[in-house]
Amino acid sequence: MKKRISAASLPQRLLIYFSCIAIIMGLSLHVMTLSLMQWIEDEVNQHELEVSAPYAIQSFQQGAKQPLAIGLNATAYVSVDAIPKKYGPLNQYPLGFSSEINLTHTDQQSPDDPLSFFFYRSEFELNGKITPLYLTMPTENVELSDHEWLIINLLVLLLIVLLFIFFGIAINRISKRLISPVSQLNKQLKQLKPSEDSTAFSVSSESASEFSELTDSLNYYRQQNERMIKQEQAFARYASHELRTPLTVITGAAKLQEQDARPEFQARQRERITRAALEMQHTVDALLNLVKHERNHDQAVRKISLNEIEQILEPLHMIANRKQIRIRVTHAEFPTIQPSTAVLRMLLSNLITNAINASQSSEISIEITAGHIKVIDKGSGLLPKGQNHQGHELGLLIVKSLCQRYQWQFDLKNTQPQGCTATLTFPRSHTNNQPKS
Repeated sequence: MKKRISAASLPQRLLIYFSCIAIIMGLSLHVMTLSLMQWIEDEVNQHELEVSAPYAIQSFQQGAKQPLAIGLNATAYVSVDAIPKKYGPLNQYPLGFSSEINLTHTDQQSPDDPLSFFFYRSEFELNGKITPLYLTMPTENVELSDHEWLIINLLVLLLIVLLFIFFGIAINRISKRLISPVSQLNKQLKQLKPSEDSTAFSVSSESASEFSELTDSLNYYRQQNERMIKQEQAFARYASHELRTPLTVITGAAKLQEQDARPEFQARQRERITRAALEMQHTVDALLNLVKHERNHDQAVRKISLNEIEQILEPLHMIANRKQIRIRVTHAEFPTIQPSTAVLRMLLSNLITNAINASQSSEISIEITAGHIKVIDKGSGLLPKGQNHQGHELGLLIVKSLCQRYQWQFDLKNTQPQGCTATLTFPRSHTNNQPKS
């Protein structure tokens, strides 16, 4: 299996990669620089020799003798015999020739050291005759010496080394700066614990904006994941809590049927079983609706009816009567909503059951308008955090989850002088888009 490359090793790999490129480019630049300098040096000297020709011609026409010194370096001749033997037979070069000539021991007529010089050949009219013109310039007088070239080479190499070090440090820092946010996020992901806050991912403020956006996305998806986990946990606890009561009623009624065969007793137990089974069905439907993932706009809006409210309240009246609590319903106009009857039953049953549990006697009011439903009790009010009954906490968590799903607003607050008010507020888009009756 091919070994994967870690982000931490990328700066070193990038440094090696760019170092190789820098060495190749540096050496190429060094060779090109020296070659260019030599070419420029030759071109300048050849040009200097060529521009000296008019001066030499004018001097010879005015009677100057050969060899004619031009400046400090160039010498002009009009006869091959007057040219020093060390230069060899210069008349063999064509007319207009201009270049540097390098003579070895075998090329020289005099066995001196190897000779290098610039040579230019031309011709002019002298005393009515076409006369050749030879111009020479020893390179040792005009070109850089070997020592000077060595110093230039060292300076160029030093400059390349300094640039190599500078760019190496810069590339190393830039690559580390680019990789650092990735390493930070990877380290934070490995050390992440479920109990930590929802903004556990962070990068340096100096990081690129894309890394900040990535961090925000990771924190957002982590929040969403934690919310879904909490909802699943709440669903499991709530399902266990809500289904245990009707199962207990069904089990108890079935056992009681075995103990008493009277028809009226049997009918009463069957009614209890039917009512508990129906309550389980409503609870299961609501819980399934909670965990479904269909979009809200796929569900058609509908208008609540008084009969639907009465059916929801029917089993709750029995619980309220035991505590001598009366449930009163007032309605100005019934709202238009999306949730099914099972979902509405779960919402109202939770709120009304909590109101009954918080009250000893008196009355619970349910106010229904086109924009909201309020459940008002005169009980003990909200308990301090951490003192609520488990069923109460789970019920409110389910209510909040359902309200978020359907974009409702849920508000629970104490009222004066005593009691509590739970309010379900519906979106305006629903209240303004009621179906025609």
